[in-house]
Amino acid sequence: MKDVKSSDMIYIIGGGPAGRMAALRLAGAGKKVTILERKVIGGTCIHDGCMLVCGLNDVARSINTISFLKKSGVVEGCAAVRYPEVIKNLEGIQKKLEHILERETTGAGVILEYGADAEIRDGRLLVNNEPRDAENIIIAAGTGINVPDIPGNALLGTYTAKTIRTMPDLPKRLAIIGGGISAAEFAYIFAAFGSEVTIFVRSVFLSVLPEVMMKAVKRDLANVNVVYGSVEKILGEEHVEGIRINGGDMPFDAVLFATGMKAETSFITGLAKNPDGSIRVDDKMETSVPGIYAAGDVTGPPYFTPVARLEGFAAADAILGHPRAVDLSQVPFTVVLGLDYTVCPTKKGVGGVTLSAPNIAGPETFWHVADGSVGSMHLTVSKEDGTINGFASSAPGTSLVGTYLGYLIRKGITVHDFSELLEVHPVSDGMYSMIRFAGDALNKE
Repeated sequence: MKDVKSSDMIYIIGGGPAGRMAALRLAGAGKKVTILERKVIGGTCIHDGCMLVCGLNDVARSINTISFLKKSGVVEGCAAVRYPEVIKNLEGIQKKLEHILERETTGAGVILEYGADAEIRDGRLLVNNEPRDAENIIIAAGTGINVPDIPGNALLGTYTAKTIRTMPDLPKRLAIIGGGISAAEFAYIFAAFGSEVTIFVRSVFLSVLPEVMMKAVKRDLANVNVVYGSVEKILGEEHVEGIRINGGDMPFDAVLFATGMKAETSFITGLAKNPDGSIRVDDKMETSVPGIYAAGDVTGPPYFTPVARLEGFAAADAILGHPRAVDLSQVPFTVVLGLDYTVCPTKKGVGGVTLSAPNIAGPETFWHVADGSVGSMHLTVSKEDGTINGFASSAPGTSLVGTYLGYLIRKGITVHDFSELLEVHPVSDGMYSMIRFAGDALNKE
């Protein structure tokens, strides 16, 4: 195998969050960098993940907010979705985001090569079947959707997050297969849009969330039916007509697979892989072949955009000669429904006392004080020294608070350090007050 260090160009396969962050870091350090991208810049986040959900959820929340305020007697009229127009305008905004990312990337000196079918064969880079030499290579090609091997999974009317924008109109009856974050988020969205939504869950629904949050989740998904069991078959000759589960048939117009991600690394040989097919890397994001690195979803779970960005930075830093490990021991995340459900799980083997309270009134929650649907806060702290070990909070905008609090947790912050905090007001997340309360309680003890 030829040494990759026979050129001064660094090639990055994939223009998603991991690849872009690596490219910007390297270009900023004076390196020559080319991103090899098959389609368009932005990756799953812009096109099939975060921004897709944000765009659809904004509409869903608006519809539900108007409905709630009408029931409260403070507004008149109803809102209804124009689904084809939603998708048309959503794609227009996604195009704008692509242009912004492209301008930012090329403005930093990075070469963007579109239509590049990149492969790693026996540790050697090929682009459109032509070999290329490189100083270093970073594989940041993302993942695909895991579509289970169910009879009928390719019928017309079956979708994934990558194809949902091709849905011609709003289905009357939508089946969502999956029990994780994506399944819940799409269920909330399409139920708000007016579809009759049923989620099919194999075992536990939203196992990533603490049980204390599930009451609020059920409120957000009050119009969603949840059925447990393994789907046996998707019914229909050419187009989806229903679902067979537990020996019975249920009619549906469309099926959405929200069954997780899977590594698609068939285009890579000569590098060590994990049992799930993802690329194996060390703590410097380097693969089994010296000089070739990997970052983001292609290295396996957790499949979160912030993790991909951090890993992209880490791979670039390793190439620049100052490697650093990415700490994934506590990864905060958010599930976006009617409320944001933000969690920073405690480390394995680390305990503490958990304090809980309803969340507070603020932007987007004021009117919900009437029915108590303002969300909740849960804080886990060490009784010995007040170290914050984890938290869970539900309210609009908790992800912003969770970003910084998650960082402080990883830095070993204690509840006592918050005694002089001067918060911004008003906000909908009262975690700062919960932390102060915990500090006072421990001081009294």
